[in-house]
This record gives sequence, C-alpha cells and structure tokens, in this order.
Amino acid sequence: MKTAYISLAIIVVIVLIVYIARSASKNSPDAKGAQGDTVKTQTHTTEMNKFQDLRSMAFSITAEELGIVMPLDKTVVYGVIMDWEIGDGIVTLVSYKTGDASLYLNSGGGIIGGGQHANVNAAARQYVEKAQSFLANADKTTTTTNLPAKNELYFYLLTNDGVFLGKEEINNIENNSSPWIDLFTEGNIVITELRNISSE
Repeated sequence: MKTAYISLAIIVVIVLIVYIARSASKNSPDAKGAQGDTVKTQTHTTEMNKFQDLRSMAFSITAEELGIVMPLDKTVVYGVIMDWEIGDGIVTLVSYKTGDASLYLNSGGGIIGGGQHANVNAAARQYVEKAQSFLANADKTTTTTNLPAKNELYFYLLTNDGVFLGKEEINNIENNSSPWIDLFTEGNIVITELRNISSE
C-alpha cells in the first residue's frame, strides 16, 4: 500500500514540475516580490540564484515572526524544509506550523503562499505536527546550505532549539524500510494539495 502511494507521490511531483514549467513559459511573472508565504498564491519562475534566495529565506524565518509562542522547556518543531532529489533537480517543500506552505524547484518555478488555501493549510499543519515525533531521528546542524545528492532526501526540522537534519535514501522510502516514510508521506500530501491549487 505504501509502495503504491510513494510511486503515486513521485508521479504527482513530476506532473507538478511539468505543469509549473509550462505555466512559467506562458506567464513568466517576476519572482522578486515574493516575501515568504505571506503573498498571494502564485506559480512563478525562478533562476537558480532565486531558488537559493527563497530557500535561505525559508530557513531564516523564526517562530516569533510567524506569531508562534514557543515553550521554554521543550524543543518544538515549527517548520519543516524537505529537499528531495528527483532526476537532475531538487524539489524543496517549505511548511510551517501556521499552515503556510511553498514549493520551490531549483530548475526554475514554484508555488508561493499556498497556506492561504484551507486544504493546503490543513495539510501543512498536520505535516509539521507529525514532524515533532521525528526529532529523535534527526541530528542538530548549523549547516543548511547542503542539498541532497542523487537518491537522497533531506528533512530540516526548524525548532526553538535550532535546526535538526534527517537524511534518507529514496530507495529506503520505496522499499518501506525507512523510519522517515510516514513524514515523507505527509509531505507528499502537502505537495498534492499545492498541485491542486496550482491547477485551479
């Protein structure tokens, strides 16, 4: 069952990339106005340096800036940044505890501000909530610029005690042997909902 869902998730991502690429070639709006997840939902084009800028911005957003009150006695996940190597590119899914969600492609294109839609917002909230139980599987890191190599998947967990990183191989996801499979599945639900709003 999970293997079938994972295969479907990969197909959904590929379809989304193709859709974004086609939309970008038709519309080519400027991405300079993108300021995190607070702008109107839009499919946009990005150059490689814009991808890096948007991704860096996602890491720099604090819980306080999102209006989230964090406890002092517990490490709490308030955001998840999933980097997924697919083919010759990287898909980066950004989700926060507030329900804000965006998707960036290093090859160009993406979706910003998906959290304004109820279906995306609910999926993103559930995804970040699920990430809390994966903290024990991740290691604290001070480096957030690394991207996954071929057949790799990274989960960066943003917390009130810094950033934690979990790494996995796609093969382990596909054969159901990964401890990260449930979080990957939740992330793909967010991607599916983003795809749904991008095709409206």
